[in-house]
Amino acid sequence: MKSRAGFALLLAAGVAAIAAAVAVAATDGSRAQQGAATAEAASCKHPTIGMSAPITGPAGSIGSDQLHWALYYVNNVWNKAHPTFKVTLKQFDDQIDPAKAAIGAQQFGSDSTVVAVIGPAGSQQVVAAGPIYKRAGLAFVSGSATRISLTDGSFRGYFFRPVPNDGIQGPTDVNYALNHLGVKSNDHVMLVDDSEAYGTGLRDVMKPLFEAKGVKVDTESVAQTDTDFTAIVNKTANDKVVFLLTQITTQTQQFAQQMKEKGRNAIIFGSDGSFNSAQFNVNGSYVSFFAPDVTTLAPSAKIVNGFYKRFGHVTSPFGAPNYVVAQLEINAIKAACKDGKVSRGEVRKLIAKSSLKKTVLGVPIKFSKNGDVVGGKFFIFKIVNGKYVTVG
Repeated sequence: MKSRAGFALLLAAGVAAIAAAVAVAATDGSRAQQGAATAEAASCKHPTIGMSAPITGPAGSIGSDQLHWALYYVNNVWNKAHPTFKVTLKQFDDQIDPAKAAIGAQQFGSDSTVVAVIGPAGSQQVVAAGPIYKRAGLAFVSGSATRISLTDGSFRGYFFRPVPNDGIQGPTDVNYALNHLGVKSNDHVMLVDDSEAYGTGLRDVMKPLFEAKGVKVDTESVAQTDTDFTAIVNKTANDKVVFLLTQITTQTQQFAQQMKEKGRNAIIFGSDGSFNSAQFNVNGSYVSFFAPDVTTLAPSAKIVNGFYKRFGHVTSPFGAPNYVVAQLEINAIKAACKDGKVSRGEVRKLIAKSSLKKTVLGVPIKFSKNGDVVGGKFFIFKIVNGKYVTVG
């Protein structure tokens, strides 16, 4: 978290928040277990899914877009076509805060009507809330959390994502720099991470890949509150490309502008957390993203136009994956309800077996045993006159 982005906190604060969240989870374990035990009482007449997203706060533009796409599928697609099997979407605003995401997980876990959850959006929120969702027996599907370790098997059968992980983004960005941006052996690049699970995870993937090609890698870290990057910019004189592995889009814009003011010629390359043409639009820069721009996909035009009519012409690729998440979860709930009963365990197993041949993302969706999307890819965009143009 795609996330219009704001997924970073100070490293110390982030670690403390996650530690606090895990502590709360431990003390509230009985409450979550009670949620799992009573989930059998969930109704097939009016099933409920939860959604944990940064609806407000530093990543509010992303979270609200994600929420709108999920609501669009639930209310304007599914419920409209199934008046006798309407689904309710309960919202929790985690403000991209790991501790708040853990509280949301406790609430959904204890609510027997909730049989699956959309989110959390950010990797650090999944780290904090994941153990609670697992203890509660809930499937949780994120449309934007990309850290590799989230699908290391710890949450197998519980956590899923219809977007590729950083194990794909990292090599994609590195290969593009080597093959298209002129980076070669003995050149310098800089990796600037956000001090969070998101940026540090991506940094740890990219650094050894560059070094294996003889590229010199400089690393720096920033925090969510940083606005003056002079100290880092001063170190970029020898760098050919500067990768900004942060989820605060305004920081990427500020960094790029400060580079130009300083007369630096290094190419700015934002990761998926910076994908927002309204906030990061410095010409000549690049950005990678885990999904195509659905507004450019002809087969998705009807869905996109319907979304525009409902929520206006403001969206980004961060939103549409959550349409797919809602689709996956509701299809699983419907299948589970064939016998008139639904449980969290049934829904989890059916999500794991999901196979959507056509989606708004233009690609089929099915999952590996650990919950990763099969065959996912990242896309590269170049900023030309303030617009994002697909180049790879």
